[in-house]
Amino acid sequence: MSALSLVDPLRERATREPERRALVFVAEDGTRRDVTAAALDADAGRWARGLAGIGIVPGDVILLSMGHSCDLIGAFLGTLYLDAVPCVLPYPGERLDVVVYGERVRAACDASAARAVVSSAAFAPRLRAYVGEAGCRVLAVDEILGKPLADDVPRNGRRAGDASAFLQFTSGTTGPARAIVHTHCRVLEMIAAKDSKDQYRPGDVVVSWLPLYHDLGLVSGLLTPLVIGVPTVLIAPLHWVRDPRILFTALHEFGGTHCWMPNFALNHCARHVRDRDLEGIDLGRWRALVLGGEPVRLASLELFAERFRAYGFREGALIAGYGMAENIEGATATVEGRPPRVDWVCQRTLHEDRRAVPAEPRAAGSTPIISCGFPLAGTEVVIASSRGQWLPERHVGEIALRSAYMFPGYHRRPDLTAAAIHDGWFHTGDLGYLADGELYVCGRKKDLIIVGGRNINPEDIETVADAVEGIRPGRSVAFGVDDERLGSERAVLLCELRDAKAADASVRLAVERELRQCVVCTLDLALGDVGFVEPGWIVKTSSGKLARAANREKYLRERATES
Repeated sequence: MSALSLVDPLRERATREPERRALVFVAEDGTRRDVTAAALDADAGRWARGLAGIGIVPGDVILLSMGHSCDLIGAFLGTLYLDAVPCVLPYPGERLDVVVYGERVRAACDASAARAVVSSAAFAPRLRAYVGEAGCRVLAVDEILGKPLADDVPRNGRRAGDASAFLQFTSGTTGPARAIVHTHCRVLEMIAAKDSKDQYRPGDVVVSWLPLYHDLGLVSGLLTPLVIGVPTVLIAPLHWVRDPRILFTALHEFGGTHCWMPNFALNHCARHVRDRDLEGIDLGRWRALVLGGEPVRLASLELFAERFRAYGFREGALIAGYGMAENIEGATATVEGRPPRVDWVCQRTLHEDRRAVPAEPRAAGSTPIISCGFPLAGTEVVIASSRGQWLPERHVGEIALRSAYMFPGYHRRPDLTAAAIHDGWFHTGDLGYLADGELYVCGRKKDLIIVGGRNINPEDIETVADAVEGIRPGRSVAFGVDDERLGSERAVLLCELRDAKAADASVRLAVERELRQCVVCTLDLALGDVGFVEPGWIVKTSSGKLARAANREKYLRERATES
């Protein structure tokens, strides 16, 4: 790939083919804007001049706290035009407490040494109260674009080689902020690897509803098509959640060929898109539906393929992948044209002996593990033991990888870097095994809960519970359990009450309501189940730490007994 910068291909295309479609923007209200290469280039240039006009210089980190909008895309690309370093932050939903969100933005400013935060005219004044003016300004869109723009854009000549492109925070909730700075050359290497695997062709169209603060949404939904030169249709995430048929309408209307989504979205689409929504829809051009962000489930693959087969969807379009922000986005993927392999293994041996022993499909005691495919070009994947030794095939251990585009370390956090990277290998914290060269992911070393592709730290839920009146501090435990209907996990929280004997049904209901509301306002998370347990029920280790896996197993055993 000859480009030195992520924006070189767009600029070149704007000159050579100015009227060529670059993207179609679908807003939350369903309105659309068809954007040509020349228009997108002009919009990015306008933002670059606006940022330069308020004193932003090459190398400055700019945090973008903006909802799904053309301004967000223009601001991101304009920051790149300026040789500054953009970072898209999650935008607060209606349920998230503004104080909590403001504290997260402040933590992001501290972790990234950001020069400025850009937000909407309505939200910027509220953010200023939390971020403050000390070294990081909060600016509304009209404060940048509403003033006279700079005549020229200053450049520092750092675009080639290891110049910083954008910054990305790893997914999580309120834990320590971990930021990664990706360089132009590394992202271009990743996009070249994706292009080699996906084999984009003239006439291909990307369709994405994923938010741009997520690596799948940013890299696959926006940057890859802009660099390669295929149109992308960007749908507002909230619009898709409310009305998933918009995805199928866009795929049909624009001839969509590539799409990415977490596993839960398969269930969401299959259960909420009605037959009348699909009248006249042809999905025959849909060549790649790439699944990532959370474990892929056999039931979800089968449900989706069966639901949309009559409308031209081919099962071979289903592609399972594995990746993380530390590798920019992807690390492995299955082969286009055939469904991901399903490895049926003995469940007891998998968990007790940490070996994936083949078993009869759908037999008692067997469990299906979906392949995440082969490593992308330039990526190596191994399985490591607890002592750091490489394990043979079908032995379960920690997934470790290295690549030409892997991050060099966490931004301004050498302690976290030293804990994660050993001898050039990034140890992911995920558990898996290799079989015939393909990667199978089967667990996590850490107690993360993954809900709809979003990582939730159980400690965050437990911290919220500790502050709720009526809950005994330090005696709450959170974990995730599989939910086949959702095609994802749901979060479970078990707590001890301060005075269980005096708490009648009405008191328990009031505490539960407050607990659920506090979790929603603090973490923007709806708990799947809340339970109050007797003193001594919650399992702890000999050192007094919560044994979440043991509590999860105990909870599932008791539920099975009750049913």
